[in-house]
Amino acid sequence: MGNRMMRGGISRNGGFTLVETVVVLAIIAGLSVIAYAAFIPGYTRVKAAYDRDDFERQLLELPQRVRLSGRGGILTSRSGDNLPDDAIIAVTGVPDAEKAIEDWRVLRLSLPAGWRLRVAEPILYHFSGSCEGGEVTFELPPVSLHYELTAPLCRPISRDAGTRY
Repeated sequence: MGNRMMRGGISRNGGFTLVETVVVLAIIAGLSVIAYAAFIPGYTRVKAAYDRDDFERQLLELPQRVRLSGRGGILTSRSGDNLPDDAIIAVTGVPDAEKAIEDWRVLRLSLPAGWRLRVAEPILYHFSGSCEGGEVTFELPPVSLHYELTAPLCRPISRDAGTRY
């Protein structure tokens, strides 16, 4: 029963033929492509949600960071750039930035690769941790996350509350 005789007197020892193996591998490859295509959008949504949570955490920590440093800070569109710690940059259009009572430094945010920070107008954080308020947008096309920072605590309020990622 172990060996069956086939036509022409050749015996078959219970293995799979090359054609059967190739067909099975083709089916597995097709299913893998379908699974991968379904996985990518889910991964993108999870990554965007993780990044959103990280941005909100960093925005919430800014007043405490400024308070602990003992000097004022400015949140600008350059805050997401790879600037050295305590970098001082020229800020135009903000009369309070020229006040000698505070030493204004750029507040840095850590952004994942590809993300950009846009600040409509520079947001001043005083040495006490209070801020002037403003709007912040994090962008990674096609995703845009908009936040409003209201004075004096500058807690981030998402303007995209109904948007799912």
